[in-house]
Amino acid sequence: MSRYAQIAVDVPIFSALSYRVPEELESKIAVGQLVQVPFRNRAKTGLVVSLLDTPPDGAPAKLRDVLDVVDTKPLLTDAGLRFLNFVADYYFTPLGEVVRLAIPAAIRIEGIKHYKARENIENPCLAPPLAEVLDQCRSSAVSVQELKDAFGLTFLALGELEALGLVDVSYADDGDVKPKTEYFVRLLEVPEGKTLGSRQQEVVDALKSVDTVDWTQLREQTGAPLSTVRALAEAGILDLWEDEVLRDPFANVVARDPIAGALTRHQVDAVERLCGGVDRGAFAAVLLHGVTGSGKTRVYVEVIQHALAAGKTALILLPEIALTPQFVGVFRGYFGDDIAVLHSGLTAGQKFDQWRRIQRGDVRIVVGARSAVFAPIDALGVIVVDEEHDPSFKQEDGPRYNARDLALMRGKLEGAVVILGSATPSLETYHNAMEGRFEHARLPERVADRPLPKVEIVDMRRREDLLADTLAPELVDAMRQSWTNQQQSIVFLNRRGFAPCVICDSCGFRFTCPHCDVSLTYHKRKEALRCHHCDYSLRLPESCPECSAPGIGPHGVGTEQLESLLKHYDPDLRVSRLDRDSGGGAGLQRILHQFASGESDVLVGTQMVTKGHDFPGVTTVGVVAADQSLNFPDFRAAERTFQLLTQVAGRAGRGEDPGRVFIQSFIPDHYSLVCALDHDFEGFAERELAIRRLMKYPPYTHMVAIKFEAASDAAVVQAARDYAGSARRRMRHEKALEQVVMVGPALAPIERLRGRTRYHLLFRCEDRTALRRLVHHVLYEQEYLEPSKRHAGVRIVVDVDPLSLL
Repeated sequence: MSRYAQIAVDVPIFSALSYRVPEELESKIAVGQLVQVPFRNRAKTGLVVSLLDTPPDGAPAKLRDVLDVVDTKPLLTDAGLRFLNFVADYYFTPLGEVVRLAIPAAIRIEGIKHYKARENIENPCLAPPLAEVLDQCRSSAVSVQELKDAFGLTFLALGELEALGLVDVSYADDGDVKPKTEYFVRLLEVPEGKTLGSRQQEVVDALKSVDTVDWTQLREQTGAPLSTVRALAEAGILDLWEDEVLRDPFANVVARDPIAGALTRHQVDAVERLCGGVDRGAFAAVLLHGVTGSGKTRVYVEVIQHALAAGKTALILLPEIALTPQFVGVFRGYFGDDIAVLHSGLTAGQKFDQWRRIQRGDVRIVVGARSAVFAPIDALGVIVVDEEHDPSFKQEDGPRYNARDLALMRGKLEGAVVILGSATPSLETYHNAMEGRFEHARLPERVADRPLPKVEIVDMRRREDLLADTLAPELVDAMRQSWTNQQQSIVFLNRRGFAPCVICDSCGFRFTCPHCDVSLTYHKRKEALRCHHCDYSLRLPESCPECSAPGIGPHGVGTEQLESLLKHYDPDLRVSRLDRDSGGGAGLQRILHQFASGESDVLVGTQMVTKGHDFPGVTTVGVVAADQSLNFPDFRAAERTFQLLTQVAGRAGRGEDPGRVFIQSFIPDHYSLVCALDHDFEGFAERELAIRRLMKYPPYTHMVAIKFEAASDAAVVQAARDYAGSARRRMRHEKALEQVVMVGPALAPIERLRGRTRYHLLFRCEDRTALRRLVHHVLYEQEYLEPSKRHAGVRIVVDVDPLSLL
């Protein structure tokens, strides 16, 4: 009897594709494996999501056959597949796109897989083609795709070498990803009477006290070139071989000493509560609500230690790549190398090596940014989402998932305790805790009885005593005092570049991006105007292109100008800047290390400086233009302002010395600032939630946005109107959908990005089921959604639970 498979292929089709399993593959294919299938006129790799004895409902009368099995073992467990199916369903996303998120490209691309014959393998009894394949793999690793083409074998047939343990598997691409290899050396025996050169003797002496050493270490110790080692190997004195080594992106991160001191009583209560949840082995969501500096990381460590002792594993999600080295250093101090790291900043090779360690079960702890929620780690006992309120957990390209929400679902599927840690939790999380849907553990005090920093709001209205029209004297004096006392300061301004816009003083012409509806930002060091959305740039002209007048100049202030201002104010002041311009690549860790080690006195930066950093030497924090985020056309503007201010204030006074915070504002009476003044989260939440309830915004309603983008204004308008018209007709037809509120279609607040006009259609409803039913109808049940000329060129994006409405 024929069997049938449903395969998730990375194509923009919302359901898995159906194929017939040929007889020769029936015993070799399993759910969770990668296979090759025909798609249109080419072969594509897909993931087996189900196997059936009868054709799936709705399948074509004649199904095409699965071509080949790519891997010998499943890559995902049943729980992993259920999780991916949930993601695809909840976010209205093709399953193939979700698979792409979960499985690195290095695994999904067949040409990346390589075989190399293992050392000292005797010639086994193999059929002639496989014997020839093994011989070809003896000298170096060979691509499986090359072997398949050269010998006319299937991936399945080649997998026999892997199943018999005759080859080592590595992954490398002829382009970007190469396997990292190292030479290893072992001393055999020096023949009696053998005369060695001085350098050779030095190598032999160094090897007498060790069993095996890599050549890089040996070279550092002896200075011997590889030719010396090769000569000794040819003489039979040494054993020299080359082997693949895993790339560790944080090999140079020094393990920190375990956090000293006894737990506070609030930490003890939180740890006991969380460990009890781990012991029960059932899903629990817990908001760990602790003020900045209250020791949330110590609680994470204690609970993870308990989970590991119980034979379980842990997953830690961080909002920023910048926080990863700090966390890795802390966790290595407790758990050694039992840690893997996953985030988008890794090279393709590093990412794949880390993924393999997790999938093979070599590590029990995974630390990473939002994409790490898909890590193939089994036996999860605890999932930590640190700074759970942070919008960085929301993916804004591809599938619009929120890693915090997916962590909750994964914990539910796998029976894990999910810890949502924050000093300023999102109002959705806080509301769930208040309603009893989440447990609530509080850490209301800083460790070691350290006081929270004193916060002052500086009224910037009608001030004539500002330094360069930017910094209040109160802040400047406090920074100088910190510098005099050999302490440090942080100045936060959430706008990078030298100035946010350039305007002609004669005619008022403003330089804007030709592709986006935004001003160009002036970057003085490069003498360039740049768009921070599409990266368009041009040299700053000497005169106005509109009126030819020479009087064009920057307006407003950015971090680059602020850095220059402080350096000019006091040349002895060591100032560093941390933003996307200065902190790219290795610059990020270099700047953070300089500041942490006391090599700079002041750190100026965007919100990259606000997130979770622990700098004990910081006693002064300044916030410039604190209220600019209040002007965003977004109902979450007040919440984000309060969170940013509270988080950056929390960087002060984390050491022995108390901290001071200065918030410069033209709206000093706004409740988000007043509550931040007193570190009063509950007061802010009570007021903001009352407004949300009145206006019927989350957490009291659920939201889905459908976004339309096209180069043609007419095309995007027509598509938005068609979808809106379909929704209206459905809402009139089905009474239960009358409660759904539809806003739009309307131009997005930023009307044009990257040369494409943007329209939004927003749906709100208290009943999630009714909302999803309407969206499902609009997306899937309309004839105009089929590929057609009518909506050709219109990109349609579904954003479930949107965080940004810009």
